[in-house]
Amino acid sequence: MSSYYDDQSQEELLTRLQMIIESAVDGIVTIDEHGIIETFNHSASRIFGYEPGEVIGKNISILMPEPYRSAHDEYIARYLRTGEKRIIGIGREVLGQRKDGSIFPFFLSVGEGMVNGRRIFTGIVRDMSEQKAAEQKVREYAKALERSNQELESFAYIVSHDLQEPLRKIQAFGERILKKEADRLSEQGRNYLERMLNAGERMQRLIEDLLLFSRITTRRQPYETLSLDEVMAEVLTDLEWQIEQRRAAVEIEGGQLSFEASRRQMHQLFLNLLSNALKFQKEGVPPHVRVRAAYCEQEGKEWIKIEVSDNGIGFDEQFADKIFVIFRRLHHDHEGTGIGLAICKKIVEQHGGRIEARAREGEGATFVIHLPRKQPSA
Repeated sequence: MSSYYDDQSQEELLTRLQMIIESAVDGIVTIDEHGIIETFNHSASRIFGYEPGEVIGKNISILMPEPYRSAHDEYIARYLRTGEKRIIGIGREVLGQRKDGSIFPFFLSVGEGMVNGRRIFTGIVRDMSEQKAAEQKVREYAKALERSNQELESFAYIVSHDLQEPLRKIQAFGERILKKEADRLSEQGRNYLERMLNAGERMQRLIEDLLLFSRITTRRQPYETLSLDEVMAEVLTDLEWQIEQRRAAVEIEGGQLSFEASRRQMHQLFLNLLSNALKFQKEGVPPHVRVRAAYCEQEGKEWIKIEVSDNGIGFDEQFADKIFVIFRRLHHDHEGTGIGLAICKKIVEQHGGRIEARAREGEGATFVIHLPRKQPSA
């Protein structure tokens, strides 16, 4: 019984092999044991800039820059003497030289075989110029990002010291005037002064939120194993007065579940989300907030999924992505700086997670957070 290949002529097999070699995306070059080029396919011509007729019959070292060019014949001779493989069957990144003299990196895989009693070496060449250029761009981008973070850190320092100091004086002297000189002011004068103090207070909150946002961006916090219950206990303590004042109810399900995260940033994340849930309540309806957690697996990775739902005024879901943009506010009749949800998104993303919002106007909102159960060690 003959095989499929037995039924084909040698000429047909050679034609098929030649077609495969010429259509290969990678360069294919074969040499004999003296380093003389015998085969040079179309992709090799594109990579090195030579036509096959210009290199076939010449030493493979023509494709190498110095000092590799002068040493190549000795590489082959040493292998034939010792059998020590330094690249054959292994593959590695090397440098090549094009016809125009330019030097470029490529990955070279070399195999060997016997043909009619002759030793033949076959090299598979993959140009790495674009990959290396892309890697260099990434390195340059990383350096630029590092410089940007340093500048942002400097900005945060200026904000926390140089800008807040004069603001504190404005607020302090304004309060003294209102307290000690109120009787000498007209009703309109007191009104102006109170509006000035309110504006100063809003500016103070804005500066503090900007400072927090910049610190989340530039300062990585240590990770530790936390349970949702212990994070929420601290948050609810901070919000105790607001919860009591608004007669709010907060339910927690799955609070015993644990995950790795920054304690300080998780506190800030859920403080912002619950503050919003209390703030954007429907008139005459006490806020009801539900925090639910569960483990899940996606893309072969373990996550903790946390939902924060409320029964407040909600919003149009077409703006769900825009609410995480810094300074973007959908409800201008409520107090706020427009930074809170941007901070939430930054915290979640810094932990390798994601956050999304679902809502309908007048029917409350739900924020869905996915966080990795385990953070990478580095």
